[in-house]
Amino acid sequence: MKKENLHFYQSLTHFLGKTLGKNFEVVLHILEKDNYHIAAIENSHISGRSLNSPVTEFALELIQDNRHLDKDYVVNYKAQTVNGQALRGATFFIKNEDKQLEGLLCINQDVSKYEQLSKELLALAGLTQTCPSEFKEEHLIDTVEVLDESIEDIVHTIIKPELLTSNASLSKEQTLDVIHQLNEKGIFQIKGAVMRVADILNISEPSVYRYIKIVNDKEKG
Repeated sequence: MKKENLHFYQSLTHFLGKTLGKNFEVVLHILEKDNYHIAAIENSHISGRSLNSPVTEFALELIQDNRHLDKDYVVNYKAQTVNGQALRGATFFIKNEDKQLEGLLCINQDVSKYEQLSKELLALAGLTQTCPSEFKEEHLIDTVEVLDESIEDIVHTIIKPELLTSNASLSKEQTLDVIHQLNEKGIFQIKGAVMRVADILNISEPSVYRYIKIVNDKEKG
C-alpha cells in the first residue's frame, strides 16, 4: 500500500473509532506479502487486541475466498471476543486500482449490552418471546469471527494441543499435513508466523520453510 494511502486509512480508523464511540472497535489490517499486520486500532478494549495481534482466522478465510473480487464489503456478521462477548462485525475491502486486496477496515460493535437490555425490557413486560439476535442482511456470513485469536489458537484447530505437549514428536507426514492446512489458511502471510509455528511444532524455522516449499511444490504439480 502506498504511504499516503496508509496514512489516510490510519487516520480514518482513529476518526471512526472516536466518532462512533467506545462500543465500536475499528481495526485496520494491512495485507503486505508475508507481513499481514494491524496498522491501526481504536477502542481496543473491546477485544483486547493490539498492533502486535495477528489477523483472525475469519479474516484469512475472507482473503482466501477472494470475496473482494465481487464485493466491496461484508456486514452484519456475528463476531465475539475470546470470552464470548457478542459483537456485530463489518469489513470493508481496501483494494488498489487493479482490484488487488491491500487491506481490511473492520468495525466490531459491542451489542452485548443491547441484548441484555432487550431481555430485561421483555421480562418487565412479562413477555417470554425473545428478540431475534441475528441481523438480517444481504451480506450476512454464517461463520462467527472470534477476535484476539492467536496463531496458537489457529494451529490448535488443526491439531490437538495435547499432541504438541506430549513427549512424542510429530511424524513428517503429520507435520506436512499441519503445514499444508496452515498454508491454505494463509497463516504464513502473518508477520512472525513462521517463528511462532516453529515454536509450537517444536521444529526449527528452516524446517518450517522447507515444509512450506514441499507443500507449494506439490500444489504446483
